[in-house]
Amino acid sequence: MTTPTTPATDDLARITRILRFTALGGFTALLGLFFFTVVLVLGDAVDGDGAAGGFTTAALWMFPVGAVAGLIALLTPRDLMPTGPRRALVIAQYVLAVAGVVLQLMD
Repeated sequence: MTTPTTPATDDLARITRILRFTALGGFTALLGLFFFTVVLVLGDAVDGDGAAGGFTTAALWMFPVGAVAGLIALLTPRDLMPTGPRRALVIAQYVLAVAGVVLQLMD
């Protein structure tokens, strides 16, 4: 008598679900770090020379790009996107959120 095994698609569905929840958490990280970056921009405007540099522009562009990466990872059906690219998009979402703060600190 053999024991029934679960199909591999159940594991893929579970991993996809975990990645989607992680992408949802990435939106929280993006929002929080965006507000922190705005505080840094305003502080730089008051204490600095009052002009935003190129790093500020690049920092503020990191957040919409990160949001797009998160949306693609969150909304693309499992049949159209394998686990590897979805995982890369979720990682990119978090990296872009942190990069926005780092770029602003460099300005």
